[in-house]
Amino acid sequence: MKATTFHGTVESAYGKPLPKAVEFSGSYDAFENMTEVRSAKEELSDDEELAVINAKRKAASRAAATTAALDTAGYEKPKADDPAVITENMIKGMMKLHGLTREQAEAAFKLASEAATAVK
Repeated sequence: MKATTFHGTVESAYGKPLPKAVEFSGSYDAFENMTEVRSAKEELSDDEELAVINAKRKAASRAAATTAALDTAGYEKPKADDPAVITENMIKGMMKLHGLTREQAEAAFKLASEAATAVK
């Protein structure tokens, strides 16, 4: 087993946006192979395995149907090299890397953009 950590941000709860985002983190012991799963006696029953497989298939089908509906309605997925996509990814990266709020990350991105423009 391997200790694995996770973290995230809650921006809305119980159907309402929060005035300030709430950060959370935790950890769990992740299995690294099926031998560990069997040793811990945490194998899925046939019904559980069937539910997992059907959920996976449903998710894939739902994603395909959603994409088709969006395409038909004229909504295209933004391209990775679109400046707005790059900006959003950089802001999110600053939030994760430096533990910044969105507002702080946007301000840092603005400063970085101005510095990059100045050195051109």
